[in-house]
Amino acid sequence: MAARRFAAEVPGATGSRRKEHLLTGVILVLALLLSLGLAEVGLRVYYHVILWRAVQALPPVGARAVIPSMDPELIFEWKPRWRSEGFTVNSFGMPNDELTVEKPSGVFRIAFVGDSISANLGFRPRPEIYLNVLERTLNQEGRGGWRFEALNFGVNGYGILQELEMLRTRALRFQPDLVVVQQCLNDPYPTDTAYAKLAPDATSRLWNIVFRRIQPDRWWGWNLVERNYDRAGLENLRRGMVGLGEEVKRGVRVVAVLFPYLHAPAYDSWGYQRYHEPYRKGAAQAGVPFLDLYTVFRQRGFIGDAPVDPFDLLHPSREAHALAAAEIEAKLDGLGLLPARDALDGRPKDGEIGADSP
Repeated sequence: MAARRFAAEVPGATGSRRKEHLLTGVILVLALLLSLGLAEVGLRVYYHVILWRAVQALPPVGARAVIPSMDPELIFEWKPRWRSEGFTVNSFGMPNDELTVEKPSGVFRIAFVGDSISANLGFRPRPEIYLNVLERTLNQEGRGGWRFEALNFGVNGYGILQELEMLRTRALRFQPDLVVVQQCLNDPYPTDTAYAKLAPDATSRLWNIVFRRIQPDRWWGWNLVERNYDRAGLENLRRGMVGLGEEVKRGVRVVAVLFPYLHAPAYDSWGYQRYHEPYRKGAAQAGVPFLDLYTVFRQRGFIGDAPVDPFDLLHPSREAHALAAAEIEAKLDGLGLLPARDALDGRPKDGEIGADSP
């Protein structure tokens, strides 16, 4: 009480105390901001060093599965004749059996261009991948004596512009009767840290760490999908679809197929439908036939509430690959791009597809 009476009796005492408190608060805020800034700088340096060390730790180029490409538009590609347990690359740099550039008589070729969903290094056994399932199904159905070949031009980490370049410079050399361009929601940018610029990172590395800890499933959605859709990413996507449309206009039979994100909350709570729209709209404007697998995957339970592996919400299960194969076959049949199941008598002659096919 005496101190209060003294403060009241001494002119300016109360004002001085307020100024001291204000100054203390400002110093604390500045100290906090400085600490956060130093932490952010430290984290940026740390991640830069981690990335540099990871690149330096890569084996020699000759021992890698993925190598720099001589084509600057491809950026990187498979090393021809690379082999490991469960995964092989042929002499043309395709995750495929050996084949000839010239299409054999009586063969109907479907070229598949895409990313790791098609290429499949490190995920499912090769026979389970949708394009190989489709190849087996078509050959079992007969379809007028045609023998079907699924040519795999997929590369782990490819974005849509690399897929377009792969179609133009590699796939078309093999005289495919049609081309399926497999897409997924991280396609605006390539995703190989050793060779390519990734989609933009978070503005703050510090917030990135906090975000990942407090909402890990939401963070993985941002990391795998959302950060791809900045202005440059959307422009990449637009250019890719326009390029596919140009190939359609040149007479190439192209169909684009979009695989969804495999986590239901992304659609129920986070609005991921908006990331499907640029693909649908771009395909429609470019005149590219388009198949979105979201609805059928959701109906069959392949887009779940609690994914088994939160680190991998892009690569389908064996059953989902089989469903994708069936849906793609139905789409191609609906477009009249496949020989009919019961159409031709005898084996077709070289260069003929028949009146039932384009």
